[in-house]
Amino acid sequence: MSQQAILSLSNLSKRYDDHWAVQNLNIQVAPGAIFGFLGRNGAGKTTTIRMIMNLIRPTSGEIRLFGKTNKELKADLFKRMAATIEYPGFYLNLTARENLLYCAKMRNLSTRKVNEMLELFDLKEAANRLTREFSLGMKQRLGLARALLHEPELMILDEPTNGLDPAGIQEIREMIKKLNREKGITILFSSHILSEVEQISSKVAIIHEGKLVDEFTLEQFKKESKHFIALKASNQTGAVQLLNSKFNTRCQVMDGLIQIPDVKIQPEIVNRILIENGIDISHLSLYSETLEDRFMRLTGGKDHV
Repeated sequence: MSQQAILSLSNLSKRYDDHWAVQNLNIQVAPGAIFGFLGRNGAGKTTTIRMIMNLIRPTSGEIRLFGKTNKELKADLFKRMAATIEYPGFYLNLTARENLLYCAKMRNLSTRKVNEMLELFDLKEAANRLTREFSLGMKQRLGLARALLHEPELMILDEPTNGLDPAGIQEIREMIKKLNREKGITILFSSHILSEVEQISSKVAIIHEGKLVDEFTLEQFKKESKHFIALKASNQTGAVQLLNSKFNTRCQVMDGLIQIPDVKIQPEIVNRILIENGIDISHLSLYSETLEDRFMRLTGGKDHV
């Protein structure tokens, strides 16, 4: 028997006037997963997260958290989860420790958790500094520390690496993996950064213009990713027409390269046919589809020929 999803969205939709921000979204997040929610800016990621967190109401559809529908959700269920949406806000005239102590007091939590979180997120040396002095990366880490104070089972992170430099992105990425590995926390995080999603997710959903366009595990992606011959010719249009006719295939052009989807075709034969027809080749290689390729294909970042 499969495990019950910790978070399930069924036909979830949100409409603003005549615009659908999210439309018929169906997603299931399994316990223990790192679920990457991938989409361009404005694709509907933040709107979806706000609906999950009960900050805005769906126009239609159902949200299930820990097996309970959005109509059955009680305040105690939200205690089992935590979220950081966009940039975390703090009392800038308080230190990092004071911010966490204030949050712990409001939730009737032990102050011991504050020291534990400062240690976990490598903020012990900065604990007595005012948060107004913190870099964006330090604020993101402090935001994660605050979210984790009450030991949630599910963490939802909206663009957690937004605005960070490469070192800051790596820090947050490693923190997310550590929380999942050592604390067993299920994590849903949104991002428009492909490499970030590919490096840490166990499952990925791609959203485009408010609609789910693909969902897969990274293991599935590796098995199902397309393999093709990629080439650049002196006459791209002529080469595509010739190859389509000769091999009864359908080539496409992406990033300036012709892609031949049938890998059973031998590259040397392709090379010979094009040269015999007066078309020179400056690049020819075997290629496997990357996550970026799939994302661009599904969200309109390519040209079909």
